[in-house]
Amino acid sequence: MRIESPAYSKMAKPTIAWMPVRLIHPILQGQMTVLDWLRQAPMFGVQAVEIYHAFLSNENLPQVKAELNALELRVSQITCAPDFTNPDPAVRAAELDAMKQRVDWAAELGANAVRTTAGMVHDGVEPSDAVQYAVECMVKLAEYAVPCGVYPCYENHYKDRLWTREDFSFLPERFLQIFEQIEPTPVRVNFDFANPLMTGADPVAILQHVAHKVHHVHAGDRLPGEYQHSVLGEGAVPFQPLLQILKAHGYAGYLSIEDGQAQGDAGFQKSLAFLRAQVDTVWSA
Repeated sequence: MRIESPAYSKMAKPTIAWMPVRLIHPILQGQMTVLDWLRQAPMFGVQAVEIYHAFLSNENLPQVKAELNALELRVSQITCAPDFTNPDPAVRAAELDAMKQRVDWAAELGANAVRTTAGMVHDGVEPSDAVQYAVECMVKLAEYAVPCGVYPCYENHYKDRLWTREDFSFLPERFLQIFEQIEPTPVRVNFDFANPLMTGADPVAILQHVAHKVHHVHAGDRLPGEYQHSVLGEGAVPFQPLLQILKAHGYAGYLSIEDGQAQGDAGFQKSLAFLRAQVDTVWSA
């Protein structure tokens, strides 16, 4: 059954957003500010941005909101990476509290989604326990977030840029095991086109299982087994079949370019041109 939401429409095309993966460390290390990055978006003709959670704080939130309004930029999602599989219940509770704060930030900035992860692989934790921890935390997060107009979006994730270990659910079978338990709940999906290639999996097959609950999309590209992102169209992601599945489900949410490629601004321009052409081709067919 299709989950009715602003992400679905029979007519509208998706909106392209910008997730500046290649700028995460420069921003966090103080080489540039989040405001410097936001001011670049209009130069690329981007209407929306995806904001990494560590870019934000209670202190800079008013400035970020003012800049977004001044630039007429929408926020597609706050991208978070909670460690819900941690075996320590106190740590899981702290992670959940931090995510509630990020939900508040998303609502303040007009975003209707926060990306959630399952959590890292932890030695000695039984897989069944890790699944239970992740599902319980995501459902509790949804109970807080949905009344605020924000949806937790569970990603088929590989590894966060600030993590020391892989995601517990980086294997497709584990991702789908958790998905089956959150499917009846308000938790939705942030589908990542490129992450399955890290494990030799087929993103098309995975998307077919979860497309009816996709609320946000990471449009990344990479070569099989390579963590480094590619310019869109220069990796191995099968964009047209993936976009056709989304179109068939009436998807009209955000396609956020995971801009982690090594060619800088020129590479991002190539990625934008490629994705715009792909969207035009699929949605005009």
